[in-house]
Amino acid sequence: MPVNKNGNSKGEKKKRGWVIFAAGCAVLTGGIVLLLVIYLAVGWQSYQDAPKIVSEVESDILITEEYDLGQDQMDAYLEYGFPEAFRILFYDEMLPDGSIVPVRLESWTYYSQGVELSFLNGEKSGLETLNNPQLGNLILSPYYPEQFTAYMSLDEVMTAAGLDEYAVVPLEKDYLEGSEVYYGPQLSFGMKDGELRMVEVMGLTE
Repeated sequence: MPVNKNGNSKGEKKKRGWVIFAAGCAVLTGGIVLLLVIYLAVGWQSYQDAPKIVSEVESDILITEEYDLGQDQMDAYLEYGFPEAFRILFYDEMLPDGSIVPVRLESWTYYSQGVELSFLNGEKSGLETLNNPQLGNLILSPYYPEQFTAYMSLDEVMTAAGLDEYAVVPLEKDYLEGSEVYYGPQLSFGMKDGELRMVEVMGLTE
């Protein structure tokens, strides 16, 4: 077998060359795989953070309990009728003694009558006169306040509101991590960690 001046055969040199080539291919392949994993991870996160439209929703059919209106709210029904638009916020508040109590803050808007009523846990807390009430023929909303209760799950909201499709927009993590806003016909609602925290029903005109 031919031997060079250093005592290495040509076969050994050839073998060493293949080892170096194989090692280089392994490093290159590993780098490509790593880049692919990073790309897929970034792409998946971008997909997760992007707005989506979900149709033909098959949510669990749940029996949801309606909220018990306060006397002031029932009086408002009798005087003004069902609100043409409304907003509800659900949150917890700490009292001076350190105890935590749930809060339901509502505003009911009657564009056709030029008034907006506020309620705190079912009790009337304010009445505002609208300077520029909405004009035109109002489209009656299919929703009413007692349909929605604090900390409902997404399936419970879907069942209560009768939705079969919705659009969802994840909020920025720096703004409110773990939160999403959902949109349906004349309706938007906010979920945090899978629990209902906000509902808004919009008044529309033809």
